[in-house]
Parts: sequence; C-alpha cells; structure tokens
Amino acid sequence: MDSFVLKVQKVLNKLGAGLVVDGIRGPKTDAALDAEAGEVSAPPASGAKFHEPTFVVHKDIKFDTNGKYKTPTGKFIGLTVHYTVSGDSPRGVLGWLAEQGYGCMVMGHDGSIHIPAGFDIFTDWNDHSGKSKWRGLLGVSKYYAGMEICCWGKDSKVGPFRESKGEANIIPGKYQQFTKEQEEELTNFILWAKSKNPDFNLDNVVGHDELRTEYGLKGDKQDPGASLSMTMPEYREKLKSL
Repeated sequence: MDSFVLKVQKVLNKLGAGLVVDGIRGPKTDAALDAEAGEVSAPPASGAKFHEPTFVVHKDIKFDTNGKYKTPTGKFIGLTVHYTVSGDSPRGVLGWLAEQGYGCMVMGHDGSIHIPAGFDIFTDWNDHSGKSKWRGLLGVSKYYAGMEICCWGKDSKVGPFRESKGEANIIPGKYQQFTKEQEEELTNFILWAKSKNPDFNLDNVVGHDELRTEYGLKGDKQDPGASLSMTMPEYREKLKSL
C-alpha cells in the first residue's frame, strides 16, 4: 500500500471516480487519472524537503491568459496567497475564475492543487490580485502567480477558528483556519516551485492583504489574515530557513 497513491485516490474520488481507496495504483486508478488529465508524481524521497505537488487538471475548464509573465524569463517571480471565501469546491472556484476572466491555482482542503487544462503555472498569467503593490511593483498579477486556498476566511461561520488583534499584515477579526494539509502543501509548493524556477524570490511570497495595504487600501482585502497560522512576514522567514 502506497500512502501517496492513497492520497491521489481520495482526490480522484472527490471528482467522482468511485475508486476503492487501497493505495494500489492499478488500471482503474490509471483510467481515472487519464479521465481527469491529472498528474501523479513520485512520492518524496526519505528526508526530502519537498516533493512534486499533486496537481488535478480539469479538462472542462480553460482560462484566458495574457501571455507570459512580464519578467525577464517569462516566469513568475512571486506568489500571492489568497483564500476563496468559499467551501471545498476547487472545481467551482476554477469555473468562477474562468467566467470572471481571472486566473490562478486553487488548493483544496486536502492540499491538492487544481488548474484548468492548458494552463502553464510557471508562465501563464491573468489577473488575480487587482490593485496591488509590492516592493515597488504595481499590478503584481503581471509578475506573481496566485494561489486561492479553499477557506471561508474572515468572519466565517465555519470553524476551526483563529482570532487576531491585528498583528503585522492581519486585519483584526476571527478567521477560519487553513487545514494542516493546506499549510503543508502551500509550503511544499513554494519550495518545489523555487527549485524549478530560480527567479522566484521568497521575499515575494505575499498576502493579498499586504498587497492592498502597500497600495494604500488597507482593509480592502483580508486574505490570508489569521487563516494562516503565522503572519506573512513570519512565514517568509520560515520559508527562507527551510
């Protein structure tokens, strides 16, 4: 029994595959992967700091893009951390983003990362951060990828909760927490992406709330706020220590 295959089977079942969750990668699991065009990577080696994320590709959804990021290599140099203000429906969020003309990755409660067909996470960009500023750059969607994390966020009626009095980037209030899997897989994605894309600067891992504050619109956005278990400045320092 392979624990990594177990996780993938659970993700596929949320998409309606109807698999027996036994941790064995057999023909039915492979067929379900082919049907969703999802990708399974090898499990991390013992002691590895990161592994290839579990991406689920939705063939029935497509994003319009504005071409490559406006960076020297055409790849993103930062990441905006969002929450969805919705429940655990990555497919629904992706569909909404496509309808609105936005574009970024969506993370489910289990840490799987959902993207539409044909979307290159390293080079394809569309708006997700709106009015934003960070380290002298305006309109960071042209330079930074986005990660929407399924979570109700501030003033959620669904727990578990974390409350903040307004530390660092956080707008005071009560927030639904990100799941343990979401936090672990967000960190994993960032370390993995950095290994693939050396121009990705960990000082550019930024909250949507921070981008709005830098732009002069503090409080206009609250994500990730206290949904993340630490402030964004603390999180950046943690990433750099790994």
